Amino acid sequence: MKILKSNRLILRPWKFSDLDDLHEFTSNKKVANLAGFNVKNSKDESLNILNQFVIDSSSSLWAIELKNSNKAIGWIELHSPTEGTDKNSKEIGFVLSQKYWGQGLMPEAIKQVISYGFFEGKIDSIVCSHFTNNVQSKRVIEKCGFKYIIKNNDKLYYRLNKSNLSIHQS
Repeated sequence: MKILKSNRLILRPWKFSDLDDLHEFTSNKKVANLAGFNVKNSKDESLNILNQFVIDSSSSLWAIELKNSNKAIGWIELHSPTEGTDKNSKEIGFVLSQKYWGQGLMPEAIKQVISYGFFEGKIDSIVCSHFTNNVQSKRVIEKCGFKYIIKNNDKLYYRLNKSNLSIHQS
């Protein structure tokens, strides 16, 4: 997997030394509820997740590291869509530690992954979703140029086509 860099972030593979950072935000109830995973009540539970993250880092999952502190503050992934969508599309998913919300870090990370997916991954569109109660993710998704396409149960889905990319990557 390619390491991606922006002004403030490094998107890189997960390392076992990230356990404390990962547990810091996977044990946060608000982050877990908005992202749709169960709160990790112990470092052992977070370690189970980290073991899988280390494996998944070889293909589609990056740790989001804050450059100035070398701290893992979230994750971002680009994977085959969970729902039926276009043949040549991927789905992006992301989680950010609550301490770093509202600083423009997630749009910065997403734009790196979008560029990577469209220009190096040779995909035509990227799908993104959020739970209906997650207004923070909605703002991030829209800020990155994704357009609403459908509501399915408790999730809203958005799409960004490669042909629309140039106006959103400034």
